[in-house]
Amino acid sequence: MNASRGYTRVMVCGFVTYTVLVIYLNIQIKEPRTALFTTLRLLKKTISKQKGRFLQQGVTEQCSKIKYRYNGKIPNRIFTNSLLPLQKYNVTFCRVTKCASTFWTRLLVCLEKGLWKPPYVFKPNDASVKLRDNFNRFPIRKIYKRVNDTKNFMFSRNPYSRIFSFYVDKLFSPNPYYWNSLGVGITKRSREKATCGHDVTFNELVDYIIYTPSTARDFHTIPINDICRPCIIPYDIIGKMENFENDVSNILKEIGAESYPYFSENFRKEYTTDSIYDIAQAFISFRQNSDKCIDRQTGLKRVWRVLQIRGIISESLQMPFSSNESQTITLSKLLNTILKARDESLNEDLRDQKATFFKEAYLSVPLDTMMKLQKVYKEDFHIFNYESFPKNLFTVKRNTTNETFIV
Repeated sequence: MNASRGYTRVMVCGFVTYTVLVIYLNIQIKEPRTALFTTLRLLKKTISKQKGRFLQQGVTEQCSKIKYRYNGKIPNRIFTNSLLPLQKYNVTFCRVTKCASTFWTRLLVCLEKGLWKPPYVFKPNDASVKLRDNFNRFPIRKIYKRVNDTKNFMFSRNPYSRIFSFYVDKLFSPNPYYWNSLGVGITKRSREKATCGHDVTFNELVDYIIYTPSTARDFHTIPINDICRPCIIPYDIIGKMENFENDVSNILKEIGAESYPYFSENFRKEYTTDSIYDIAQAFISFRQNSDKCIDRQTGLKRVWRVLQIRGIISESLQMPFSSNESQTITLSKLLNTILKARDESLNEDLRDQKATFFKEAYLSVPLDTMMKLQKVYKEDFHIFNYESFPKNLFTVKRNTTNETFIV
């Protein structure tokens, strides 16, 4: 409740500032319309920056209330591996999977190398993209001491969105590595007899998260609070994936890299192009191993569905490749076909489509299971100010027999 009041105060102050500035500019200059638009842009930037700092303040308040202990929650190596020090800017970034971690790693490497180019100069799967330094060689106490002398930042994400993203990218997408390392175990646990791991349902993933201790779970499903330890680490700014572009901009200004060209006016197009390459390249690389579980046309149908789930291409566009074409399709042809479909979908508002897939996935989960899932991420909801029981996901009317991801 206090966090909500604080946020309200920020918005009220912003509105008052906006009103005063508009009145002043209308008096002072002859073009009030220009003044209005200029003021609105300044106000948007100011409020956006206040949000990042407000969230950090709200985290401090929540931590003082819950008095959370991190000992034994997860292996310390997950925490230490998540901290990326950028000595050139005296900065430490806490990398969280499914919170644009690949984007941030590439961006920080560009800053470290002095490459004044967007992070997309590196491909998502480029194994050479690593910072020179890390905290792995230090004991925990020394790490805590070191981050007190740096500017620290991290990103949070709504836990429900983060879980869904993990399922779509690692288990529904053609990914034989995760099918074997995680999917086989999940199906064996829930069905008694293991499958190839390729057909894990969203409901089964949720059960795995609920009933597997955090020390034994896949790191993509560990709460952000446990990964980054914001109740111990003094973060200067905590961004949100839901406010990604503005928060990235604010962080770059905070660390003194505001002139870095991390995105252009076509940021969304660049971002989706990067995502498309990542998805298509993974399919081509994995398809020989995927053949053990699904045929190639089914694999391509899944790739196409993933792009629809992520709101990159319209659901009205059908996957165009025949069974024969699917056997030997090249990366170039696959990329060009997807990019064309993306461009054909630009005139549509795909946010509703994306939200529908998300909602349908959670409505396939029984309500009592949803209550248990909420408890797993209880601290993430409270600390980072996300709604624990969103009405669209916790409605009594469920559709637990529906399987959203059949292709």
